[in-house]
Amino acid sequence: MDNLGYEKKDIPVKPVLIGGLLFVITVLGTIYLLYEYYIRVLDDATYEFKLSKRSAKLEELRKFEQDNLNSYKAKDGEDATYQIPIERSKEILLNEQK
Repeated sequence: MDNLGYEKKDIPVKPVLIGGLLFVITVLGTIYLLYEYYIRVLDDATYEFKLSKRSAKLEELRKFEQDNLNSYKAKDGEDATYQIPIERSKEILLNEQK
């Protein structure tokens, strides 16, 4: 009558707790790493999308700057002033200082 069809010993509690704790830590670590990866990918996609669009105002401003900084022009006015490219004006100023 000693063998009634069930176990007479309890499970080993310490190894089960250690295994369960390692499992929980592994799952939480994986979730955290996936979250960090998701945030980085989302930020990269957002910045890439925003930077891919060209602003019409920005393009106009760049063209205006390019025209004014790199071209020769006679300025309107009575004192007969002229516009020269900025790089040429730097060269002139450096040569005058020598």
